[in-house]
Amino acid sequence: MLLVDRETMQKIDNFAINELKIPSLCLVERAALSVMDNINLDIRQTFAIVVSCGNNGADGLALARNLLAIGKNCYIYIVGNKNKASRDFIINYNACKNLTKEIYSIETIEDMDFLRENLDKVNTIIDGIFGTGLNRPVSGIYANIIDLINEKNIYTISIDLPSGFDANGQNNYGSYVDSDLIVCMQIFKKGLYEDRYFRDKTVVCDIGLPKIAIEKFTEI
Repeated sequence: MLLVDRETMQKIDNFAINELKIPSLCLVERAALSVMDNINLDIRQTFAIVVSCGNNGADGLALARNLLAIGKNCYIYIVGNKNKASRDFIINYNACKNLTKEIYSIETIEDMDFLRENLDKVNTIIDGIFGTGLNRPVSGIYANIIDLINEKNIYTISIDLPSGFDANGQNNYGSYVDSDLIVCMQIFKKGLYEDRYFRDKTVVCDIGLPKIAIEKFTEI
């Protein structure tokens, strides 16, 4: 079983994108479709897709776009500063805006109250807030949203990692999403594998990172 920590995964990603010139947008799309392949679309009809403005959020918005394309009801909730969003996030955000008006920024206590009420409209939450790159405690509105997701006890799918969970399994960052399913990208993250509770809820999906990039930073 190949496992990677945060730093190794980041090296693989950076090498694939910057040296091998694999378009990051292609990786985002593969990640989104990997999550979609693990959703039972016969029973999962309504989605709250909760994202921040980084790479994990880009995956979430790409998933939202694909779900909207097949007629699923999606409510998109964005936390964080869109002015600092990644390019892949912005591309998918602009596409989603053309497909739905149900896109909301969560910034204030009033926004949190709105989110609390609106989550009752869905039977599935997609967690795309934080991924492997998280290396600090979760606080403020991010922690509040994670706690709310857990409080609602709605079926939740996390992209790559439960938001707030340490990919290395070494630190307690406070709040993290209690996921029902984790769709982990390309390689099992060390922290997930070592946590039996989450390991048994995880599926690992190939998103097209080249073998040459993986072998450069791991022992296979």
